[in-house]
Amino acid sequence: MYRALMFCFCLLFANLAHTAIYYWVDHQGNTHYGQRPPKDKSLTAKKVFIKSSGIIDSEKVLTSIQDSANAIATSNAERKAANDEALRLANDERRLQEQCDATQKSLEELDYGGNRLYKDADGNYSRLSYEEKTKQRQKLEAFLQDNCY
Repeated sequence: MYRALMFCFCLLFANLAHTAIYYWVDHQGNTHYGQRPPKDKSLTAKKVFIKSSGIIDSEKVLTSIQDSANAIATSNAERKAANDEALRLANDERRLQEQCDATQKSLEELDYGGNRLYKDADGNYSRLSYEEKTKQRQKLEAFLQDNCY
């Protein structure tokens, strides 16, 4: 019995929820609201939608939906651009940290001392003179000072 009563109540409520509401202004300037348009065809009735924010004109609904869609698309594009920029900055920071680590390792190897062989850009091995080691050390320390500390 309770279920049948609830079912009937839901059907009634669903029927009321889909009822159209019209408003019009009569010849005396009075505004009227109703579920049916006026019988006097000389009066122009407008269909309205009721939302929690108030009454919305049906002609404005389509533009407001399009404006909302445009705002969402713009917001999504801005978020994607900000995310891409943050990702690029994180990658740049990671690459710089890798360069700093490699430079620090090269400086430690250079300071290790002895008469070691060093590989140049062409893949050839050679020994650095004291002056060349000093220049290389200054160059590595300058990079570390400028970029890593």
